[in-house]
Amino acid sequence: MKSKYIPPILYILFTLAALSGLGAESPLTAYTLDNGLDVLLMPLPGSGELSMGIVFKGGTEAQTSGNAGHFGLLEQLLFRGRASEPGEPEPAGALEALEASAFDGGVKTDRFAFAFSLSPGFLDQGLNTLSYLFSGLRLETALSDPSALSEAKNALLARMEAATSEPAEIYEYALAKKLFSSAPWRLDAVGSEKTLREASGASLKALASRWLVPNNAALLMAGDFDPQVAKPLISAAFASWKKAEDPWKTPPSALPKPGVTRPTLMVYPDATQRKGYASLEMRYRGPDIGSPRFAAARLWAEMLSQSDSRLAKALAKAMPKNSASSTPKVRYQAMRSASWFSLSTTIVIETLANPADAVLAFKEIVRGTEMYAMKTNPGYFSEIEYKNAKASFEEPSGHENSQLALSFLMDSWLLGGSKGFETGIKSIRALTSKDITSFADEYLMKNLEIVSIRLNPEDYAIKKKNFDSYGFELISPQNAFWWK
Repeated sequence: MKSKYIPPILYILFTLAALSGLGAESPLTAYTLDNGLDVLLMPLPGSGELSMGIVFKGGTEAQTSGNAGHFGLLEQLLFRGRASEPGEPEPAGALEALEASAFDGGVKTDRFAFAFSLSPGFLDQGLNTLSYLFSGLRLETALSDPSALSEAKNALLARMEAATSEPAEIYEYALAKKLFSSAPWRLDAVGSEKTLREASGASLKALASRWLVPNNAALLMAGDFDPQVAKPLISAAFASWKKAEDPWKTPPSALPKPGVTRPTLMVYPDATQRKGYASLEMRYRGPDIGSPRFAAARLWAEMLSQSDSRLAKALAKAMPKNSASSTPKVRYQAMRSASWFSLSTTIVIETLANPADAVLAFKEIVRGTEMYAMKTNPGYFSEIEYKNAKASFEEPSGHENSQLALSFLMDSWLLGGSKGFETGIKSIRALTSKDITSFADEYLMKNLEIVSIRLNPEDYAIKKKNFDSYGFELISPQNAFWWK
């Protein structure tokens, strides 16, 4: 485990903000076509490489209980497999003709995307191929083949079956089911057997017609190209894409906060965990994109992730003797309606008489001591911590690499659109200790958490009675999935 986790998304918006309007000169060009398609171009002269991609807002978090997994079916149909591994005969053939590589994308909680890299000399051909892959003609072709739909369903059913024996999947499904119990399918890219089997060409076409439209998308390019040369090629390639009704006119409702009705303890006997060690995590419903606490959550996560943070020192000092708590990992997953954040650490349990006590000690140190102190003490973080954390968001990082720059552009656009760069960096710059104390009050003191432990099954078997006596809920393949 790394000693520090800073979500790449925290760099993305603010790195590009510094490049897109807050400096004297900007390499970023952003504009919108008449059909509503946003275009973000970042030339990297002399890099000798080119990356391009399309991203649509709305992935699994736009799903309902009746169509969970249908975005995944669209991915399978359009790419004859996963977007990261395009299948034969198409689109693999077209992409091979471009000598394209570094395929990335697919369905995630907040997006449906596809990106690849190619020689700058294939700029025009790459744009036309990208346009065709998501065109109405391509969709009609994909949906007109009953055998292809059957293959897509079987592929997702196989992924669903595989998830039931994959410890990391079981754990994440279980926490999503608990934290977002009113709509756990909005975090599930695979779906259930029922929803997959009920999918039809007509239902998938309706889904694509609503969400895979230009006014819900962005074309992104980064690398060795001239924007003035690219602009007319882009207009020509995407002129046939027709603007549609705003799919977010009636957005999915935000999921409840707190995510649980009471503090919840969970235990997972995980065969991938090393014997004698355990992973502890506290997970909370977090501020969504657009929330007044959104920027504060980012800054909070950055400051708390440092190896010399007060939290790291407190855990090292106050956790049970010989548990050797690792530097805490802070994770913030920002979404439109289902955001969450967590704090986690790894401990040694082989000498502990009762690992369940260590879980409660972890919770007390984090929430009862440190987060309470953060709420009540405006000086919890020093001025230098604020200064360094804010500066880290403005450090140009990775934009010399076309693939990384494209990833930055994609994630940034999803957070704030082509206009969101400047407001994002300004929001971070304007934060004070008052914003952090307010965040701690609302999202820690007035929120409810899941506290979990993952440990080797042999260790769990030895201490099962202890966990049962404390009321830990057991995570298993039988109860982790919302569709079971």
